Amino acid sequence: QQIEDLWHQSLGGVIKFKYWIASSEKQVEIIVYPVCLHYARRAKYLTAFGTDPFGNFGWHNYRLDRIVSEQLTILKWGNSQIPKKLFKLWKEGKLPTVEYVEQELEKAWGFNFYLPRDLLIMRFESKFARWYVDDTVRHPTFKPIKYQNLSKLVQKEIKNPQEKQQLLNIIQARSPQDAYYYGWIRNGDINVLMRLRDWRPKGEVIAPISIREKLILEAEQELANYD
Repeated sequence: QQIEDLWHQSLGGVIKFKYWIASSEKQVEIIVYPVCLHYARRAKYLTAFGTDPFGNFGWHNYRLDRIVSEQLTILKWGNSQIPKKLFKLWKEGKLPTVEYVEQELEKAWGFNFYLPRDLLIMRFESKFARWYVDDTVRHPTFKPIKYQNLSKLVQKEIKNPQEKQQLLNIIQARSPQDAYYYGWIRNGDINVLMRLRDWRPKGEVIAPISIREKLILEAEQELANYD
């Protein structure tokens, strides 16, 4: 409620709180400008701009149930604890907006809109695609594509020559009879990654190469459990 009340104040405000990082099992102090609230993955999130839990300046989504402070500390503009970059944005009238967040969410599949935007290419067995992929809602950018158009897509969108050639080789070795989809994702978004995992073994990630290699490693590790 305290966070929601900030939106009713004409000047807004910067907030300070202690936040639990699950991966490292430690608490850190956070000072950020709150922009909006989201409900995703069965949890509420605060989308905010400032110094994130890892010391980087920029956007971050904070799970509300991991804010461990009993009360948020509201800092007035001009408080010495506010990061200089954030104060400068306020002085210049350039604070981040909800509209920006919405625009970025539309550009790619993934709740963590501040992560790198990469091209996704998927291959499915045709029968599997008919039952579990076709006519499902993932993201506006996620669409079917004809096999004959895949190489053209890679030529246009992939800038790295080595990665481009690797993708073209993979595509050439695949069957035109399978079903193919493409779209744009936030590389590193856990929700997207979990969906790609769920599609195994009937779905193959062709691009991005970084996620393809990650899933190959996971599959090898899983198979090793049955040795």
